[in-house]
Amino acid sequence: MDEHEKYLFDLRGYLVVRDALTKKQLSRLSSTLESKRKSGVGILGSDRTSNNSDTKLAWSSPSTLEWGGEYLNLIDLPSLQPYLEMLLGKHYRLDHDYVKIDSENHNHLLYLHGGGQGAGGPTDLVGPTDGGQCFYRFSNGRFFNGLVAVAFELDDVRPGAGGFACVPGSHKVNIELPGDWKISKTQDEIPECVDQVAVNAGDAIIFTEACAHGTIPWEGEGERRTIFFKYSPHAVAWSPAYYNSDNYPGITENQRKLLMPPSAFGPASETQSIWAAAQREQAELLELRGKESN
Repeated sequence: MDEHEKYLFDLRGYLVVRDALTKKQLSRLSSTLESKRKSGVGILGSDRTSNNSDTKLAWSSPSTLEWGGEYLNLIDLPSLQPYLEMLLGKHYRLDHDYVKIDSENHNHLLYLHGGGQGAGGPTDLVGPTDGGQCFYRFSNGRFFNGLVAVAFELDDVRPGAGGFACVPGSHKVNIELPGDWKISKTQDEIPECVDQVAVNAGDAIIFTEACAHGTIPWEGEGERRTIFFKYSPHAVAWSPAYYNSDNYPGITENQRKLLMPPSAFGPASETQSIWAAAQREQAELLELRGKESN
């Protein structure tokens, strides 16, 4: 992360990393996604806020990591590691992931949420408690962020087409976003203070969730397919449903550390041993239930 990028992130609250994905990675991610869509997968990943059913086991919320291959590689993608370490510190974790698709058939209003010193305010569209983990500050030459999102774009997003938008600099404001600016049904209604971010397929947008942001109604050709991976400092969590790395065959040791549940100690040996014991207990439970059902 060079000096220009540091300046721009502190100024605007977001940054575009060009060609974060290689053409081969982009092709594989896209191919896997389309295969899952054709097979009728109802949920393309999840924000991991629930198990969706009282009968499901813990740690079973849907995840794109279940698709393996390049989706696992996104966890610690080399082209983005330096940015995440600079913004979150050495010990950070993947909090949740999902895919968002925008088109004429899957269009959405612009819901600006977040913004301000730690929260979007008491009437924020995602809830006033959002501020506990969505914060931003810069102190003594260091970035301090709560939840940081990485949006991997699988398609070109031309100027004026729609897609990611934010109020640049709103991660540092002290006044709540005016209510009549929070929702825009059409592009004509979007406030002038909003930046529409044009990107190419393979680019990644990194932004702090402390910045007021949302998705502009889609008016472009085809679709905008975006993979979201959202990271946080190790002691911070947004999602209550943690990952169980045993569920993802082929995962590396470094990726296992990035999927550990939150703690003040990060992926230290003591916390790794505690989590390993919990995973063993989960495996034993599954084995016992399998025997009971046979």
